[in-house]
Amino acid sequence: MSELRYNYLWDTWSVVAPERERRPHDYPPHTYPSKSDPSKCPFEPGKEYLSPHEIFALREPGTAPDTPGWKVRVVPNKYPAFRIENPVEPFRAGIYDAAGGFGAHEVVIDTPDHFKHPHNFTVEEMRDLLYVYRERMRSLYGDSRIKYVLIFKNYGREAGASLTHSHSQIIATPRIPKLIDTVVSQSRKFFREKGRCYLCDEIGYELNETVRVVYENERFVVYCPFASLVPFQIRIAPKYHQSDFSQISDSDLYLLSDALRMALRKLYKTLVNPPYNFFIHTSPPVRPFPERPNYFSGMELFFHWYLEIMPRITVHAGFELGSGYVINPTTPETAARFLREVLL
Repeated sequence: MSELRYNYLWDTWSVVAPERERRPHDYPPHTYPSKSDPSKCPFEPGKEYLSPHEIFALREPGTAPDTPGWKVRVVPNKYPAFRIENPVEPFRAGIYDAAGGFGAHEVVIDTPDHFKHPHNFTVEEMRDLLYVYRERMRSLYGDSRIKYVLIFKNYGREAGASLTHSHSQIIATPRIPKLIDTVVSQSRKFFREKGRCYLCDEIGYELNETVRVVYENERFVVYCPFASLVPFQIRIAPKYHQSDFSQISDSDLYLLSDALRMALRKLYKTLVNPPYNFFIHTSPPVRPFPERPNYFSGMELFFHWYLEIMPRITVHAGFELGSGYVINPTTPETAARFLREVLL
């Protein structure tokens, strides 16, 4: 029997439809990246001159910027959605509201190895990548005009990846994105009603039920959310309460690396190399917000950061686009079981 399930944090609904149940082998395997020539790749070591000057890098001692010797390298996006040089002020365009395209758009080159992707990273390589994410977020928030930093990765053409060499992106915006604002509002609402963090309650419930849990270590849990919006959606969250990803400790970065690596390896093996997006939802930094003066009050108590992995193996059709609901043909309980039991 199908069910309507409410995604509390995102304030939306999914239709979990067992009658349309799809098992992992029902989704087509993917061959990305099929044939990729490193000699033509601008992210290769030795071709640093093909990209803008690096902003930040983890490097071998004694190596110079914009030369080989890096482990993870950050450069401005050549085709940015936002620029620091752009104006931030709003303006009117006839009857419409608009604003300058101020912000930042960076590319994180995840590894110097052209053929390596996060599902086959070592824990140390994943930790280096997450360390760079944290440090870039901290640095970007040094500009008081930036209201939010979103870190995300597109893997596979269906997920929006334009180059096969493993890379992530960071976009800093002058406004808090709508989805983040919804998560803030929903988390605040739950805290006011219950006196507790919503995600802390969700994590506790999932650890007790176990049916949707895929993996856990001392500090992090990997699970398929109850109201998953796509098949095999995965959430990774700290078991302890923390609102701001940029405040994660070095020791917890290592354990998060273990959890993320395990989740991506299981996803890769279960669905045979699916395209996916992942992103980090963290609390926005405290900024002046005259129109909503109490917006940041208690944020550290009710917001709980998390990382979401969204496989791109289904297509939103007329019902989804017309209703705002989504149909998920694989229950999160089934997805978690396959992910949990896959042999690595």
